[in-house]
Amino acid sequence: MTLRHALFAAFLTSAATAPAETAITRGPYLQVAHESGVTIVWRTNAAMTQPRVIVRKVDDDAAPQVKGESILARGLSGEAKLSAAPTATVQYEATISGLRPETNYSYIIYDGEKSLTDPSGDFKFKTHPPIGKPSSARVWVVGDSGTGDWHQVLVARAMQQYTAAGKHPLDLYLHVGDMAYGQGTDDQFQKRFFEPYKDILRNTVCWASMGNHEGKTSDGKTGIGPFYDAYVCPEKGEAGGVPTGDESFYSFDYGDIHFICLNSYDIDRSPEGSMAKWLVRDLAATKANWIIGFWHHPPYTKGTHDSDTEKELVEMRKYIMPIMEKGGVDLVLSGHSHIYERSMLIDGAYATPTTSEGVVLNDGDGRPEGDGAYRKSGAVTPNNGTVALVTGHGGALGRNSMGISPIMRSIVLDHGSTILDISGDTLTGVMLDLRGKERDKFSIVKKGKVERHIVTNPWKPDASTQERTGDGVLGAPGTLAEAKKARELGEENAAQLPPKDFTPLIPRNADWDYLAGGEQPETEMWTKEGFDPREEEWKSGPAGFGYGDGDDRTELKDMEGKYTEVFIRREVDIPAGADLSKIGLVINYDDAFVLYVNGRKLISKGISKGKDGKTDIAKHEASGSEYFPLGNVPDAFKVGKNVIALEGYNDSKESSDFSLDPHLILETGN
Repeated sequence: MTLRHALFAAFLTSAATAPAETAITRGPYLQVAHESGVTIVWRTNAAMTQPRVIVRKVDDDAAPQVKGESILARGLSGEAKLSAAPTATVQYEATISGLRPETNYSYIIYDGEKSLTDPSGDFKFKTHPPIGKPSSARVWVVGDSGTGDWHQVLVARAMQQYTAAGKHPLDLYLHVGDMAYGQGTDDQFQKRFFEPYKDILRNTVCWASMGNHEGKTSDGKTGIGPFYDAYVCPEKGEAGGVPTGDESFYSFDYGDIHFICLNSYDIDRSPEGSMAKWLVRDLAATKANWIIGFWHHPPYTKGTHDSDTEKELVEMRKYIMPIMEKGGVDLVLSGHSHIYERSMLIDGAYATPTTSEGVVLNDGDGRPEGDGAYRKSGAVTPNNGTVALVTGHGGALGRNSMGISPIMRSIVLDHGSTILDISGDTLTGVMLDLRGKERDKFSIVKKGKVERHIVTNPWKPDASTQERTGDGVLGAPGTLAEAKKARELGEENAAQLPPKDFTPLIPRNADWDYLAGGEQPETEMWTKEGFDPREEEWKSGPAGFGYGDGDDRTELKDMEGKYTEVFIRREVDIPAGADLSKIGLVINYDDAFVLYVNGRKLISKGISKGKDGKTDIAKHEASGSEYFPLGNVPDAFKVGKNVIALEGYNDSKESSDFSLDPHLILETGN
């Protein structure tokens, strides 16, 4: 990482005495794998007295052990300081070298003679094949996952079940950004990335691109912030590729596959910028058979973002795509737009607005069992065709898309991720939803010589091209028990799966009293009994409340550009004999809300205080109903009359939509 030259010996000299029970609080996780080594990273709650890492070949006890002698420690004052970690936290980065290519190893972390990782646990990794060697690889690609809710966990679980069923584990993990909503803080990284994915990260390197949400607290120009604390990026060409001297963009090799990670957020994207100039050199230097680029802001999308109107997206298309395609790129991966979109085989689509005329080389569906794979020349050939893929649906999801991009062949508005299998002359991509169902599949075959040919009057997508969530508004199947397990991996008050059996207490689309227009209640009495909304000139209307989505029962037509807060309340009678521990809130919302019951605050979602003391609202797409059990709060409800009150918040006045759509239920199942 940036400023890594703090020596471990210096750390031992200045470190305080470690407490009796030093424990790992983050990781261990893997970084910067290559054909002869890897970096193992972990955090502890205090300084270790004698950190050691032992690495040995799997199933070969007679093989010599490799000791991690080069261990950097961060968490001190000065150059080795972490950006914003909890007090007394120390991060260790053990660089292991001298390993054999394509070999399975296990590892154990010790403090002196005490192991901090279970010696019988699944702490393993496999080194990369030699650079240039024809190789097979399975790659998991995830974007915009860091919500901390059950969608994120189910997406990961679906991948694990899919790879286990085929007995084909991951070799690589690419993240295209927004892994820690909403500010990319150290705590959000911990809860929304490292904890949900800990079983994956201990065995598989995550190669990450910074998203705009990480960019709220991390700076790509300086390499400082929680993102750059978390990741060790190969700025010196440690894993192949031309050195960048910059952690925010880099490249690496896996056999004959060359991966390029760019910073689309806060680095100059123009041809005169350092990133674009490095990209030209890197593409010219690679001898790989496959070239894959990944970054956050998509050059083509009409999902929750519009690549024809937003600066970062326009510039990645206008400035970066010409360089990538001239260099022979095969596949471009991105996120940011909370949707799955996959293009036809294209080249030269740099204009704004995007058009399909004169840029499509193959307008088939790309499916092996359909129109067949997209075909390219066997040798890397400039401008021989690229597939652009948006996979920004790993946790966040759009409620509706902005339209249909004319170059897209497959569009799915549902949670999921992408799995790539590369073997020999064939690359196959699968969009796997959170149920484990394949929602899209395409292939690229590179063989022989394929002449560049522009399709006249190419196939045109329309509204029927877009698939939506697989089973309606709830978004995912599963039992309440499964959802509770998922919730344990997320934050406090995280959503669960709505129960199958329930009785409505406040039905869907029931009338609520509401206050909008930029006004605020004068006192907190609005959340309690005795408040008369008629005297205070509140209005009444059915849920949901909002604008911009076309599905709101009470449309707040004057909200956009004028105000960000809405207040609603309703009284509900709970009958005698009702099990008060079975009450829950079902809500679809965009972007944040606070729930009060009888004047008592029970839930606050998406609201935090910034460093300047102002209220920060995290962006949250209204992508379907989420369930929040409320019965774990003693004495929150009572038999008889209760007051349910909610504050709804939009992240900004300029937001294109807002939703607040609650109802209250009583679980009746076991």
